[in-house]
Amino acid sequence: MIYEMRTITIKPGAMPEVLSLSQKTHEILSPRYGETVGFWTAEIGALNRLWRLSAYDSFEDYREKRDGLSNDARWQSEFLSKVSPHLLHRETRILKPVMPVQAPEAAGNIYEYRYYRTVPGQISQYASHMARAAAIRKNHVCDVGMWTTEAGLPDEFSHMVAHPSMDIRTSQRAALMADAEWAEIQREIASLIFDARSEILVPLAWSGLR
Repeated sequence: MIYEMRTITIKPGAMPEVLSLSQKTHEILSPRYGETVGFWTAEIGALNRLWRLSAYDSFEDYREKRDGLSNDARWQSEFLSKVSPHLLHRETRILKPVMPVQAPEAAGNIYEYRYYRTVPGQISQYASHMARAAAIRKNHVCDVGMWTTEAGLPDEFSHMVAHPSMDIRTSQRAALMADAEWAEIQREIASLIFDARSEILVPLAWSGLR
């Protein structure tokens, strides 16, 4: 299993139209061209952005389905030709899972996508530490998934956390930071990264993760 995280930056003011087109196209084309695991708008972080996480059986499956989508007449006429004038930038990450994607027990969450650039050559060590930390973290937060980036940005690790609300996120983060075992892992991995970023994402109605 591999994942694609596709990020689209929209021109200011164009988001309502792009969302409407995205929903209609999603209903037509998914899951024929990839399972939509999650679909979000950015609430905190870089704004006017759409985030879409899709799942594929393998890299070969990904390439086959992306080629099929690129050649789909309805995709070209009903979405791409209409949405292209509103696009400013696109990013794609091909993600290899460090842990299986796990949906939260209840819907109605916000999602935090955290991504880190590691010192060159240290991504495997960082991912290993985070995989070991999953058992500690689950006592405090709901990790949806952890990944290394196979294509897009080198030496990148990312993970996604579901929180019922921003207030609960604050209390969950405080409890995690107070955990002695997590603090020890943080000391071990601090020297392995040089850049850390976070986005707060709100799921759309047609998102699998909600």
